[in-house]
Amino acid sequence: MNSVILLGYFLPLIVLLIVMKLVVWVAAVNKEKTYVRNKPLRKRGPYMENPYEDVDEEDEEYGDRTDYR
Repeated sequence: MNSVILLGYFLPLIVLLIVMKLVVWVAAVNKEKTYVRNKPLRKRGPYMENPYEDVDEEDEEYGDRTDYR
C-alpha cells in the first residue's frame, strides 16, 4: 500500500522527465534535419592552393629536422 502511494507521488515527476527528454530529442532531430537539408546550398571556398606548404622554408638555416634559433 505504501509503495503505491509513493509511486503516486513520484509519477508526475517521472512523466515530466520523460516528456522533457522526448521534447529535447525531437528538437535536436529537427535541428539536425534542417542543417543537413541546407548543407548542399552553402557557399564554399575560396580554398588555399597548398595549405601544408612550408611558409618559412627560406628562413630555415639548419634544415627541416633541427631549428636552433
